[in-house]
Amino acid sequence: MGWVLILIILLFILPTYNLAQSYQTLQKRKQQYVQLQEQYQQTLEEEEYQKDIVEKLKDDEYAAKYARAKYSFSKDGEYIYTIPNLLPK
Repeated sequence: MGWVLILIILLFILPTYNLAQSYQTLQKRKQQYVQLQEQYQQTLEEEEYQKDIVEKLKDDEYAAKYARAKYSFSKDGEYIYTIPNLLPK
């Protein structure tokens, strides 16, 4: 009778252990999924920002202003004063 009881206990312990491991793995995967979703959103926002800059730089006047401000290009007789964080990096 004792052997049967031990066998039954083992039959319940092993699946329970596997279930607990599977649950922990699932929680880790959910956390990874959330992190990847956040990274994806950031990537989409960065891509949209870059596309916006590209479209703006197609305008010659904006491109000239951008180059003058970003790279301190100046016209003849013009002085450059830099203001931090004025332009995108």
